[in-house]
Amino acid sequence: MSLHASNPDRSRRRLLGVAVAAGLLAGGLPVAGAAASAQAAALLAAMHQVTSIRQGHGQHRLYVFFDPNCPYCHQLYLKLTPRLARDGLQVHWVVLGMLTASSLPKAAAILQAPDRLKAFEINEHDYDFAANGQPGGGILPAATIEPGTRRLLQRNLDIYRSQKLFGVPVMVWKRRGGQAEMFVGVPSDEQLHAILADLA
Repeated sequence: MSLHASNPDRSRRRLLGVAVAAGLLAGGLPVAGAAASAQAAALLAAMHQVTSIRQGHGQHRLYVFFDPNCPYCHQLYLKLTPRLARDGLQVHWVVLGMLTASSLPKAAAILQAPDRLKAFEINEHDYDFAANGQPGGGILPAATIEPGTRRLLQRNLDIYRSQKLFGVPVMVWKRRGGQAEMFVGVPSDEQLHAILADLA
């Protein structure tokens, strides 16, 4: 998509893309091999330590590392949300604040909100339409990050970095056979269908 000065929305999207391109994956990257399986298993084992926002009440759990400003995380949100009830999902969105200068205060705003799920959904529903003109997630950045919130976000980031991950979103789940699996990036519709069909 070309950049036109007369279109501020398009310009903002391009600026965000340039800012975070090194940390994002437009295409999906399923992990494979013994090392990747161990990586997925270590991440899944650590999910009880993360702070996440649960969306949906189904019996099949899917964990997703995301950044509030990540356009590909937003794409995944749009793919998953309509399938929550149909596929019996509960998605645990593990918030990070690492891509841009406003990522951390936006992540904090989500965690410090009285209703974290509502704050998360505001961020996604208003994606790229923030009232303050900042590109990315639509929630207003927190003016102050409470020490406890900063610790929670740092722990999420430490767990993410412990497996030397390099992009968002990252999906982690348990297969019906009990194995841990991981997918980095945005899956195609066919890939997502296969993932959801094999969730434990």
